[in-house]
Amino acid sequence: MMPVALVACTSPRTVAPAAVAVGAERLPSMAKVQFSGLADAEAAAATSPRVERVSRREHYRIELGPYALEIDAEDGARVVRFSLDGQNALVEREQSPEAYGSSFWPSPQSDWQWPPPFEFALLPWHATVSEAGELVLRSGTNQKLGLAAEQRVFAEPEHDCFAFVYTLVNRGTAPRKVAPWQNSRVRPGGLTFYPSAERTLPQSTLELAPNDGIVWFLHDPATMKRSGKAFGDASEGWLAQVDGRLLFLKLFPDVPKERQAPGEAEIEIYVHETGRFVEMEQQGAYAELAPGSTSSWTVRWLLRRLPDGLEAKPGSVELVRFVRGVIAEVRASRTKPNSAARTDP
Repeated sequence: MMPVALVACTSPRTVAPAAVAVGAERLPSMAKVQFSGLADAEAAAATSPRVERVSRREHYRIELGPYALEIDAEDGARVVRFSLDGQNALVEREQSPEAYGSSFWPSPQSDWQWPPPFEFALLPWHATVSEAGELVLRSGTNQKLGLAAEQRVFAEPEHDCFAFVYTLVNRGTAPRKVAPWQNSRVRPGGLTFYPSAERTLPQSTLELAPNDGIVWFLHDPATMKRSGKAFGDASEGWLAQVDGRLLFLKLFPDVPKERQAPGEAEIEIYVHETGRFVEMEQQGAYAELAPGSTSSWTVRWLLRRLPDGLEAKPGSVELVRFVRGVIAEVRASRTKPNSAARTDP
């Protein structure tokens, strides 16, 4: 089981007392959380919590062996890094100023048009660290929609993955129908795919067809000069992206078509005309929230290196077999009687 380190990098005005108060000895043995500066790797093994003010922004970094997840709480609680051995699976701001990292929004888009609600996408989220070693982020309330959100983010060492538990809250005075939406921007030139026996939906401007139960999208920024979006329905609750030899895999509860938000889809893939990024997106169930009520949705992220000799190309049976093998291992370990997993999808 790999050790877990949570690194909090805050400015002097934003150090959270709750985060400082967390002691490693008070945490479950499976998630020993420590604090250190990004430049001080040895401090991650210290037995007492520590916060170093090494950034003007409020960044939080969760480390799990060679894996790391970094969130900028001041930038809409955006995930800015998800890396294996230092290789980031997400496109960075310097590479794609239009869109970068991974964000959480309410769906459908028709409720807010464009841009996304600032309280979700751009404004700071309040960040604390729980005694269980979870990074807890809370957004402000969007007055038009009456919605606010919470994220609980934590490492799962037994699965070599990270979990996001999103909660939408209706703080308005009337019922609100809404679905959760995670939008992750990845670098150009990759291979995105998901399980489905159906073509993309009629509203798609990026039309994709299944090949033996898998829908594939191979992005070529040299030839794709127009923006386009694919809307699809996954059959097994996963979405994958390969960049070079790095596999980025998302796991989430499968949502039947009748429970998807109007005008949206369970899986959405967007390619931008600049060629600087591709968005791999998935949405949860569309449900009505009474005033004061909540709904929750869990997404797990994994990174893996592809085995030597495995070619990442559309139609690769070996690649799909490898992905399903990774998923089977995670799901099998989570069903064991003594599994420490905290939340399903």
